[in-house]
Amino acid sequence: MKITSFKFGYDNWHLEKTVFDNFNLLVGVSGVGKTRILKALELVCDVATDSDYKLNGVKWQISFEHAAHEYEWTLKSAKVKFSKQPAQSSIFDEKIVMKHKEVPLVERSENAFLLNGNPMPKLKKTESAITLLSEEPTIAPIYEAFKKIIFSQTRQREYFYPLSPEDLIVEMSLEQFKEDSVQQASVVKAYQLAKFYPEAFSQLKMDFTEIFTSVEDIKVSLVQKKEKEGYEEGYEEGSELSFNIKENNEWVSQSRMSSGMFRSLVHLVDISLAPQGSVILIDEFENSLGINCMPELTDFVMSKAPFMPFSHHPYIISKIPYKTWKIVRRKGGCVSVINATDIPQLQTGSRLNKFVQLANLPEYEDGIL
Repeated sequence: MKITSFKFGYDNWHLEKTVFDNFNLLVGVSGVGKTRILKALELVCDVATDSDYKLNGVKWQISFEHAAHEYEWTLKSAKVKFSKQPAQSSIFDEKIVMKHKEVPLVERSENAFLLNGNPMPKLKKTESAITLLSEEPTIAPIYEAFKKIIFSQTRQREYFYPLSPEDLIVEMSLEQFKEDSVQQASVVKAYQLAKFYPEAFSQLKMDFTEIFTSVEDIKVSLVQKKEKEGYEEGYEEGSELSFNIKENNEWVSQSRMSSGMFRSLVHLVDISLAPQGSVILIDEFENSLGINCMPELTDFVMSKAPFMPFSHHPYIISKIPYKTWKIVRRKGGCVSVINATDIPQLQTGSRLNKFVQLANLPEYEDGIL
């Protein structure tokens, strides 16, 4: 999947239509709206793949490419009246169009619901057409495409692991494993990778130890909560999974691991195990990363699947080609994004000079008006 453009709005916050490339680096001063753009995309994905979300006067237009087809999905939801109990608003306007197809795949209004031009029976107004019709031949590819959008999560905590050994014992190719595990937690994917695909896990370890040369080994521990202190492995429901690294001949648990090492490990897992056609979104990529690991990790992520990092760290910005920069600005509640290639002042000079020029541009310096 490739997201080609995105427009979003609710209440007094609006993102103007933004065009994306294969690789995008959103840059801008703090508070300009980079994280909000990511959160908006996350909500769109939730609406496309699940029913556990809250819509309230939200509208969007997203264009994307998948499986050699071009699509556009527009949606509007009603405004919910204030009440003590939060309610889910109804979707009163929704349209899914495939380019070069005369009839919309889905056309929905308050009074009608058409699939490929044919009337449909009454369906839930609080769920999107993509989730409601996820098994329909023309809609299923769209549903699968949105499941391939990965929001790299880097909260340093231990994960609860509810599956039994029987749930883990599977026979499939590595590529199929990537497809089936795309929405699993990073530590869960890493555990199964080590258990069933040791060669691929060895490559992951090699990539990590090239960034952190002091690390000798990596493992993922599955520990029963009652046996946690002794780190005795078990498979009972409610066990905990955590990353562990070996340094100076001593195993270091996830809770004692540096936040920079932990974030780097999660990024490596998510990017290495992203199936073909994935989009990876990372908020504040540089958080907790030391200058010792930024170069190698940045090179690694640039060499893999298309993704959209969100960053404003000078090193990250100067390390990544300026043609991928997208400068985010905000005037009140209206957010706009400018391509660096559209700014004449950035067309000359070295990569380092381009960052200096960027930092002094009104488009960047005056990011919030």
